[in-house]
Amino acid sequence: MKHSYQIDYENVKLRPLIKDDIENLRIWRNNPKNTLYLSKIPFITEEMQAAWFERYLSNEDELCFAIVESRVLNRMVGSLSLHDFSEDSCFLGKILIGDDEAHGRKVGLNASIAATKIAFERLNMKSVNLQVFAENMAAFNVYTNAGFTIVNEHLTASGKKEYFMKIDRRIMNA
Repeated sequence: MKHSYQIDYENVKLRPLIKDDIENLRIWRNNPKNTLYLSKIPFITEEMQAAWFERYLSNEDELCFAIVESRVLNRMVGSLSLHDFSEDSCFLGKILIGDDEAHGRKVGLNASIAATKIAFERLNMKSVNLQVFAENMAAFNVYTNAGFTIVNEHLTASGKKEYFMKIDRRIMNA
């Protein structure tokens, strides 16, 4: 959905995803090392990416953000989204830090915190949820450090253990 939400937090700026960003996303998404824990999809062509972006703009249930590392690199390094909105909660997901130079700079942690701030402070959500594969320890640690806790775990259709995690507004403001 086209939106104007943005936030600066530590070394990260979240801003709306724009058409000029989608080629970077396509390149990062086509890199197998970036997609180990993402939904498996075929090679993405420029046409497929452009069609996805047009569909996204009309999707009323998703806000996509570019993640900019704003202290050292000063460029877009990844993306994330807030999606599946209900009356008072939403999901954080589709997080991808595709720029190798951004790794080790706490970009994922600060982007996750910034996204929850948008959800709580601007969208008036009471909770933010996410799902993460148990074997994705790097992401699990980021989410735990951001304040998310495990609500439950389950096995996916492919037999992988996945955690359902949540953070409440009151925890974030404590």
